[in-house]
Amino acid sequence: MTEKKTRFYLIRHGETQWNREGRYQGATDIALSPEGRAQAKLVAKRFRYLPLDAIYVSPLQRARQTADAIAEETGLTPIVDEHFKEINFGEWEGHSIPQLTEKYGQAYLDFYENPFEHPFPGEGSFAKVTERSVAGFEELLRKHPGERIAIVSHGGLLRVLLVAVMGMDLNFYRKTWMTNTSITTVDVMEDGRRILMSLNDKAHLEMAELWNKGEGTWQK
Repeated sequence: MTEKKTRFYLIRHGETQWNREGRYQGATDIALSPEGRAQAKLVAKRFRYLPLDAIYVSPLQRARQTADAIAEETGLTPIVDEHFKEINFGEWEGHSIPQLTEKYGQAYLDFYENPFEHPFPGEGSFAKVTERSVAGFEELLRKHPGERIAIVSHGGLLRVLLVAVMGMDLNFYRKTWMTNTSITTVDVMEDGRRILMSLNDKAHLEMAELWNKGEGTWQK
């Protein structure tokens, strides 16, 4: 007998101009760039073939625009959920890593090297981020047993969440990356086991790039 499982698709939003410029976005409400909108359409096409029961999304527009593209393919209505809003970095937002290093020096470098151990403006600690994101994840697990759930959110938040729900060493946060519109898949089995099925799956972007080097029109 096949064991019943709940599947989570953790999806980072499409590219923004601040992503391209290497600036911290955090809670600043930045829209998708033209490239980001194209990426959102590509990841949405994955869900023509992947069954999906619900979409939950950060309230920030870059995530909502990405979720809306998936909604067009699936007919589902995205549900805004504050648990999955990006980490609030306060006065650091809008700055690049070199700018933050120059302005804040060792305080920023300490955070960059070990973000779970050092405070930062805005939300203040990764412990708080972990608490709210895991609370959201566990709530969805209770609401949707045996179903397939998309969480459309942000790179920082989703990496914190992944480390927590998988029980990974905290250092793993700095050893992972989630590309814009990548899909990371986590299965939760009936007995509570969590299995990481995929990490940073961006096949839709890679296939589009390869196809468009030829004469195909895969994006259409």
